[in-house]
Amino acid sequence: MKNINRKNQLYFDFGRDYEANLENFFFSSKNSILKAELNEIIEGATNQKLFITAHEADGKTFLLNSLLNHNRIKELQSIYIDVSSLKNDENYLEGLSSFDLVCLDNVHKIADNLEIQIFNLINECKATTTTLILASNENPNELNYLPDLISRFNEFKRCRINPIDDDNVIECMEFVALKLNLEFSKELIEFISLRIRRDFFSIKKTLQDFDKFLYSEKKQPTKISAASFLKSYLN
Repeated sequence: MKNINRKNQLYFDFGRDYEANLENFFFSSKNSILKAELNEIIEGATNQKLFITAHEADGKTFLLNSLLNHNRIKELQSIYIDVSSLKNDENYLEGLSSFDLVCLDNVHKIADNLEIQIFNLINECKATTTTLILASNENPNELNYLPDLISRFNEFKRCRINPIDDDNVIECMEFVALKLNLEFSKELIEFISLRIRRDFFSIKKTLQDFDKFLYSEKKQPTKISAASFLKSYLN
């Protein structure tokens, strides 16, 4: 948790990942709208209101942190808060409407006292140039919160991080292999793709662990070695 002293107030980046990089986030063609919305913010669009939904393992937290770490965003006054970690009655959100960019993560897991705080923050941001991004595992209408807060959520633009599926799993694996400097053939990637879970974390970890297996066993990256690795790895 990093302390940030700005405008004579003390703020905390709850759960901030300063190593996340937008270049390492896999945008499939199905996530082109989301990518375009984020690019607008990077290019200087202000007073944006974006509600992002995603399944647990689809990278919403990594995406928010990657956006905040972008060189252009670093020049702004921005903050990331995992609101699910705020449990007491202190008003952590007071004054955040003076920031350029506020990212609130895990909105689907907020404590009761945060509902009014988030409602007030949204209202305050309407009168400023603050861009407000909320991220949740559930859509607004699936949340059991105050009706007025749900109404505010429904005023936001909505984008979903579409999960990896059979249509783009190979593209994602090639993306990961390139980022990790793994020289795996197209044939090998296609072979592993038939036996791998369809989420980014699992794909990255499987390819990393397979590479470690090859090194420790002094094997070449072939379908035979992949079959040997996966037989024990997936059991």
